[in-house]
Amino acid sequence: MSVIIGGWVDPSTNKDIYKNLVRTWFDNTDTEPLVQWKEIFKDLKTEDEYEREYRLGGLTGGMTEVPDGTEIPLSPAIFGNTKDYEQIKYGDGFRITDKMKRFNKIGAMEKYTRSLKKSMAEGKDLECAKIWNNASSTTYASGFDGYQLAYASHPCLDDAVTTFSNYGDSDLTSASYESAMAYFAAIYNDNGQIYRGKASKLMVNRAMRVKAYQLTEADRKPFEFSNTKYEIAKYYGTTITPFVYDRLTSTTSWFLLGDVNGENYGPRVYTALEPDLIVSDANDRTRDTEVTSIQYFKCGFDDAREVYVGDL
Repeated sequence: MSVIIGGWVDPSTNKDIYKNLVRTWFDNTDTEPLVQWKEIFKDLKTEDEYEREYRLGGLTGGMTEVPDGTEIPLSPAIFGNTKDYEQIKYGDGFRITDKMKRFNKIGAMEKYTRSLKKSMAEGKDLECAKIWNNASSTTYASGFDGYQLAYASHPCLDDAVTTFSNYGDSDLTSASYESAMAYFAAIYNDNGQIYRGKASKLMVNRAMRVKAYQLTEADRKPFEFSNTKYEIAKYYGTTITPFVYDRLTSTTSWFLLGDVNGENYGPRVYTALEPDLIVSDANDRTRDTEVTSIQYFKCGFDDAREVYVGDL
């Protein structure tokens, strides 16, 4: 989107805004950008338009007893499918007239350049948030298995087609939180075998900020009168960090996430170009100035295992 900032007339009043001798310009949009995506996505850099990931499942068969003098059996490898990430171009900009640039008293060029930078930074954050706010559909992302992030029957690659559910579909309580921790303690891999994941972060909507801190940091079981010793981190051998994700639109949304830098963590953002900034003369004889910015990235997920979707 491009806008032209120029002239001296306020379109809402049709009056010259500078003859009114404005003392202070109030702009509550001129703040630091709200960017949180790096907290919940694996950050990957690329120089290619396409990135392809391939799903493997180790070896089939498993260990068997081998009688003396007989050949050791060979297990075939399990191969899955591919997933592509194609870079998408995003852009924004503005145009300012020569007269406005020369004579304005509010530093319009600097102000709207900051606004453009903020628009691009927060635009990426908002685009990535769509995956979490639509976790029960494939509208914005799907994994290797073709299903949405929150799904009750994600299939594995083993011959028995073992399935797993990473969708609790329940309010955030002590019991549901413990169920989420138990899920991470016994995750099925693509060979249909159990491995121990490591939960790292409890992500919640801002409406559950206090509850999240109570659950992760309490030494007594929250929300009841029993005064029972809690300290759930000791039971599962890990510490969970509460994280308030301001982009979650539903007040009931909560997720338990693995380590975003871990090998098996699925949500990711491939970035080919961080937002740039180009200032140039307009392509005419007005002597106006145009400021534009573009960026290239693609967000998504490949594997859903290390994301437990508590509720949406």
